[in-house]
Amino acid sequence: MGEVLYRQYRPQTFSEVINQDPIKRTLKNAVEAGNIAHAYLFTGPRGVGKTSLARILAKAANCLKLKGGEPCDACDNCVAIREGRFLDLIEIDAASNTGVDNIREIIEHVKFSPSSGKKKIIVIDEVHMLSKGAFNALLKTLEEPPAHAVFILATTELQKVPATIVSRTQRFDFRRLASSDIVPHLTAIAKKLKYRIADEALILVARASEGSLRDALSLLDQLASFTDGRATLEDAEDILGLPPFGMTQDFFDALITGGEAKSFAHVDSLIDRGFDMAQVISSLLQYLQMVASCKIQGAGQMESGLTPEDASRLREHASSATHEQLRRLLGRFIEAAEQMRYSKIPELPMQLAVMDFFAELQPQPSSTPSRAIPKADTRNIATTQNKRGRPAPQGALLDMREEIVGKWNELLEKMREYNHSLISSLRLASVIACDGETVTISFPYKFHKEAVEQRKNKLVVEAVMEEVYGRAFRLLCLVSAGGLDQKREATAEPRVVEVASSLGRADSLLDEAMKVFGKAEKPT
Repeated sequence: MGEVLYRQYRPQTFSEVINQDPIKRTLKNAVEAGNIAHAYLFTGPRGVGKTSLARILAKAANCLKLKGGEPCDACDNCVAIREGRFLDLIEIDAASNTGVDNIREIIEHVKFSPSSGKKKIIVIDEVHMLSKGAFNALLKTLEEPPAHAVFILATTELQKVPATIVSRTQRFDFRRLASSDIVPHLTAIAKKLKYRIADEALILVARASEGSLRDALSLLDQLASFTDGRATLEDAEDILGLPPFGMTQDFFDALITGGEAKSFAHVDSLIDRGFDMAQVISSLLQYLQMVASCKIQGAGQMESGLTPEDASRLREHASSATHEQLRRLLGRFIEAAEQMRYSKIPELPMQLAVMDFFAELQPQPSSTPSRAIPKADTRNIATTQNKRGRPAPQGALLDMREEIVGKWNELLEKMREYNHSLISSLRLASVIACDGETVTISFPYKFHKEAVEQRKNKLVVEAVMEEVYGRAFRLLCLVSAGGLDQKREATAEPRVVEVASSLGRADSLLDEAMKVFGKAEKPT
């Protein structure tokens, strides 16, 4: 049974590790100078070389024929480490050995001198998974370890490692690998194994790996098995579950020039073809990034791996799309990617992102809080009775509404801590009025109004408003005339007047409400 590629081509010396040059140089110099620290902390994304460098450091610390800080990879100790039978190298996975007893066993083992090497190396992978008691048990040994012991802790989530542990180690931050670093490595391996894989397919694999060389090698292995070593770009798209690049470009065309209906039809087409919506959003975000980079910096490396036709369309898109369109699309689909984790209907976040994007482009005064209602109109709408039953001063109410509008973006940011899904709806809201007790907002679509008005959601918004504005408000939600369904318009307009009437103003308020929300008969 053959080894998978990422194990077969694991680097065995410092020079074979891709990128991470500052880390490699520091460790090599420490080994050459005989100044190896007692504890290291390797932190960074998955698959970038943390465990590989830990093993290489173990080799260098115990190599019998060390040369220039590099292990020879040929002596008995190096071979034993490579084959996983070196007694003085202890590797544990903290994800499955989280308890105090596991760490105490290691500490007892560390007390004994090395059996065949110069140093006893203890590698603890995913160290952030240790329990609090296990960290406490490890703390004393890290502070005063035996002279022959070297601890190497590796983690993908540094924030979960106690500061007391971090401060007792030398910390090295591993960087995510760029596609330009991964592609040459994949090309060399494919050539060595006599695979015939298109350059475009290797570039797609590198991008899909998200900076992880291990993931890239796993995907290459999978692609080679799928195609018997002869793969095209289409094969790579199939194995990765990605929509064809041209389809992503067609979707971009629909968003920029085709309109809302065409964009929705494109989403339906992607659904009908069985594509994973998370992958679709990821592909679109990558393409939006390419278009934005091409627009700001020029094509350059963005065209690498693209066919002449695809590269030409990329340049056209960069030329035709505005900065504002790209900014809004990136914002909407980043939110959609986050909402995918909570949505029971996979395509809904994508459809909502399309709706929100086109709603923002509509030239209506309610598109953003800052352009909600002219100040002259707000004075009439905002006025209601204060707690003593007398009309509140017009200037005070105007200032109050301006305060709500002024801190609306702060409220949106605060909402990220409580409910991500409401942010896109609240971003489209317009602050109509504030009477000191009630904040009245309107939405372009009934969908957004109903989402915010759900009891649990409304309570969250009101709680965040109190936190941001320093006082408690009641939230009243309306739908603007532009967002009403034509079939229900006749019944919706009197409801607006009814709500306006309940705010406590007379004819002047009703007049202004009808100007904003459409014509209706005054109630008598």
